[in-house]
Amino acid sequence: MSRRQRQRDELRQLCDCGALIRAIDLAFEHFADFGRDDDILRLLADAIDHAAASGSAVHRRFAELRDAASGES
Repeated sequence: MSRRQRQRDELRQLCDCGALIRAIDLAFEHFADFGRDDDILRLLADAIDHAAASGSAVHRRFAELRDAASGES
């Protein structure tokens, strides 16, 4: 299994167990290594939408990821 696939699998597991900040941090690493991945952005967005306790820190960090993935600063 490739490193890219292992990271994608880990991201799914983190989202499934509610470790959203860690998942977002791993997505930053993934994007740095492999480039933007819209499937990962959708995965994170869905997990955040379904998380009962996704607070402002999660939303802020996800916004930072989306901005970085879009090439914005």
